[in-house]
Amino acid sequence: MNPGSTKTFYQARKALLILACASPVLVLGVVWWVVTQVLMVPGVPDGTTPPEQVAQFIMHEKGLPRLGRAQGEAFFRRQVRRLGRDQAFRERFLAELRTAGSVEQKAFRAHLFDVFKPLLMKDIEQYHALAGAARREYLDERIVEYNRMSRALGKAGISAEALDAVAPDQTEMLTLLMEKTTEQERQLGMAYGAAIAARVAEILADPELKAEFEARISSPEP
Repeated sequence: MNPGSTKTFYQARKALLILACASPVLVLGVVWWVVTQVLMVPGVPDGTTPPEQVAQFIMHEKGLPRLGRAQGEAFFRRQVRRLGRDQAFRERFLAELRTAGSVEQKAFRAHLFDVFKPLLMKDIEQYHALAGAARREYLDERIVEYNRMSRALGKAGISAEALDAVAPDQTEMLTLLMEKTTEQERQLGMAYGAAIAARVAEILADPELKAEFEARISSPEP
């Protein structure tokens, strides 16, 4: 065996030895990837998924956060409808939230914030894109819609008291706003909120206008 062949032989032997030593590590790496990226990733709940799994999906870091904007909104609307019409589902869902750990509850709030934000920003941006009478008409539509949503939640038994255990406190809410919104978004949002508050004050100060809005809120949605 010439020197070159001897060197090649020992290099190949060394490579095989390294590979043999590394194989268990590589296998463990593959197993870890399969477990964390495939087996531990929860499936997207549908209209028949048990409430406990729906709550866990929202809390899981690879659950709701992995959905795109459109898919996340569709998921949210589908499960809200279930919460409204199915008392047993609602009670078990809220029970799962109340018994979850503080870390999971915080994740639940943060993940839902990410879904709510684009929905609210859509309203805010639409408001700022209008002017004059069109802006007021838009505010009126939003006030009616927000009150309908609040009333629907109340009828479904989803009160503020029912969510006390998982609702963010003022400090956490401020942190979410600072971490997940830009300065411009906060300025636009505050202006929108002030406009809503001012219009509500006008409505409450005028008995006829108040009665008109109450009738609109109570009427079936078109």
